[in-house]
Amino acid sequence: MFLLFFMRRVVEKLHGKEITVSKRLIIAEKPSVAQDISRAMGIKNNEGNYFESDEFVLTWAIGHMLEFQNPEDIDKKYKFWQISELPIRPSPFKWKIVSRTRDQYASIRKLLKRKDLSGVINACDAGREGELIFREILVKEKVKLPIERLWLSSMTTAAIQKGFETLRPGQELEGLFHAALSRSESDWLIGINGTRAITKRLNRRTQKSVFSVGRVQTPTLSMVVSRELEIVDHDPKAYWKIQAEFQAENHSYTGDLFPKNGGKEAGDRIFKSEDRDVFLKKLEVQGTPAKASEKRKKSLQQPYPLFDLTSLQRDANSRFGFSAIRTLQSAQRLYEAHKLITYPRTDSRHLPTDYVEPLSSALSSLKQAPGFDPLISRMQNKVEVKNRKIFDDSKVSDHFAIIPTGQLPPASLKPDDQKIFDLILRRVVAAFYPPAEFENVNRTTIIDALEFRSKGKFLKVPGWLEVFGKHVSEDSELPPLSDGSESSAIPVSLIKAGSSDHITKPPPRIGEGRLLGLMEHAGKALEIEEYEVMEGKGIGTPATRADIIENLITKGYMSRVGSGLKASAKAMRLMDLLKRVNVERLSSVELTAEMESLLKEVQERKTSREDYMARIEAYVNEVIEQVREFKYEELYTEESSLGICPKCSANLHENLYGYACENRRQKNATCDFFIHKEYTGAFVSRGLAQTLLSKGETKDLDMHFMDAKGFKGKLVLKPDSSVDVLALGDDGYTSIRTKTTRELQEAESVENEKSMQSVHLEQDGTFRKTEEAYYFEVPKFPKVLGKPPKNFGEGAFVGRLPLEVCKRPISETEAESFFVDGKTDWLTNFISKRGKPFEAKLYVKANGKYGFEFKPREKKPPKPKKQELQTAQG
Repeated sequence: MFLLFFMRRVVEKLHGKEITVSKRLIIAEKPSVAQDISRAMGIKNNEGNYFESDEFVLTWAIGHMLEFQNPEDIDKKYKFWQISELPIRPSPFKWKIVSRTRDQYASIRKLLKRKDLSGVINACDAGREGELIFREILVKEKVKLPIERLWLSSMTTAAIQKGFETLRPGQELEGLFHAALSRSESDWLIGINGTRAITKRLNRRTQKSVFSVGRVQTPTLSMVVSRELEIVDHDPKAYWKIQAEFQAENHSYTGDLFPKNGGKEAGDRIFKSEDRDVFLKKLEVQGTPAKASEKRKKSLQQPYPLFDLTSLQRDANSRFGFSAIRTLQSAQRLYEAHKLITYPRTDSRHLPTDYVEPLSSALSSLKQAPGFDPLISRMQNKVEVKNRKIFDDSKVSDHFAIIPTGQLPPASLKPDDQKIFDLILRRVVAAFYPPAEFENVNRTTIIDALEFRSKGKFLKVPGWLEVFGKHVSEDSELPPLSDGSESSAIPVSLIKAGSSDHITKPPPRIGEGRLLGLMEHAGKALEIEEYEVMEGKGIGTPATRADIIENLITKGYMSRVGSGLKASAKAMRLMDLLKRVNVERLSSVELTAEMESLLKEVQERKTSREDYMARIEAYVNEVIEQVREFKYEELYTEESSLGICPKCSANLHENLYGYACENRRQKNATCDFFIHKEYTGAFVSRGLAQTLLSKGETKDLDMHFMDAKGFKGKLVLKPDSSVDVLALGDDGYTSIRTKTTRELQEAESVENEKSMQSVHLEQDGTFRKTEEAYYFEVPKFPKVLGKPPKNFGEGAFVGRLPLEVCKRPISETEAESFFVDGKTDWLTNFISKRGKPFEAKLYVKANGKYGFEFKPREKKPPKPKKQELQTAQG
């Protein structure tokens, strides 16, 4: 079938007239994809690092095999992070081979030099990063062979074979490559220069930390920081609510008092106890007559559009509490390993018009999935091209929406993968169902000029919600006041009234689902139906947003607290500095979204790559200039005095690190009073510092020890004017200065976690975390590692553990185990050079580096001897 398709140009040798069929080299993004292509295209001869047939040579990358040179690779003067040497502008940018992929890269390089190649086929993921992974290899190796592109949205055998029948010329993807390269270079320029400049200006001799910034990560962080500041500065206030129960003709109901003197913002909240008492006095008499009226209105809720990656991550976060990266990993497995869904890293929620038949066929196959036969049977005849909410060529980008391929899931599917597949299938089925119908009830009850409100929204017709298990429930109904649909004056009577105590709460922390939505729409909080309004105006891409969030957590800028993301004090300081030195552009969501939109124009060849990079370089120059020139003493000159020093009655002033007595700033300081901006993971804002001064203590704060689980605590001002941290436990508040970390965590029922502040290898040491690795330094060679090597000599022992080992991120808890015990527990999901996952323990070697400990292989039973076989066979 494929013989004519596979035949390529024939090369005749001058001597002997021997005929050789030239071959094309296929480069896949990873080994698993190469295996799928090998099976689909019959390329079966396995040569170790590649497959080969009469028509093709098939090999694979292992993700990005090249990376830009570090500044110190370009020039050794950049090793010392001198701000005077900034900005650093490589011209041109040069790649170096990633060390973990060196062997496979050497194999690809050797294959590219074969004389029998007539072209190269890019079989990497069909998107921006897949294009870059492939092209950077060809650029570095100066390959001039013709390029073709395999563009897949499904990894089934049929889809792969069809993809090879419709290979795209490489020229069609030049814009995509230019956008990918521009993104990569701009991220390097902003990240390297911005990080070095800000780190040099923010660090002190006694406190060293890398303040990483980036084109996308910093504006993402700014949204989390803004919300955290609202939470920190929230001043809790007591209030009350009054609820009354009324008797109508055929039912009783409750209503909430909305006092008119409280204003619209107060709503049903009463902030004065005397007002509460007056209202309750008026409601003392049972049976007091009242008048009630209501409005009932029907509303329709349309089914949601199909999933793109971001909306899938948001829904999985809302329903299952999955992190963005967890959902992405599951979707990627469903796509690559199981062939159950189409390409997941998409930004489209629509399907092409020629996909009616493939979708109908897929749904027919999936009727066999447990519980789906009746659901699919009811909607299958509605899969029609005229449905523009689903089928719209103009809304399809490089890829279309995520849908099932029609393959049935195996029984061995992981629980995460089963949940994500079920969610995708239900979203597709529900999209063809009718809207859900609700009845909205707004009832007002007036008694003695007091207004009570009762509201309800009741499901009348499930429609598409039936696919997700929603049914009509009569239990929560609010029956009509009368036989008519509306009434303006129905007599009712008071049964009883009472009040409840409350305290105002700060706004909730931004969860991952919400943050993904804010990133997608440049910080604007949109409902799902409004997504298309901000098309192309987000920050990051569906493929990168999960990694950005994980990166910010790894770098200590934020952490997961419950279902939300909490910005760290380090992040607060960074954002405060950017604002005060007038480089807010670096943290501006809107401006970054504009740059992302420009990248899309580069991809579509509406903007040149040169123009985009010129803008980036001007942007970098602006940031460096502002950061280099600011003066510390001028950062807070516009801020008024924070208050009076409790020790000497002088004025208190804010600086980069805290709130200091003005007499402390003198050369011969006469006062040492100081409030730091961070205590045990809690950030101290101006408002919080003023509360501490005026009340002697703060409200309860979220605190934590490095990587340990958080706890509630507060700051108190002691009689000697020093600041203490009190942790809240079962026995009340206890100073953490008199209670060990382990005791504190036991009080909070935190199991198997230790504070990084108490890390030691049988002796006190210093722990630090940089951009690249964890470090631990102790005065002498630790006994837990046995005898020191002969060349160790005397002096400190320094242990080093990279933040990522074999493509697996290392958490601080795992790093602690590595340094404390000399080894970790068994860890999974390491990726070998050949792209295969493996399990191992990490242990500390005598030189301070890490090594792998593997489980012993199970011995195979010995083969039976010939005589034993004959006896067994009778």
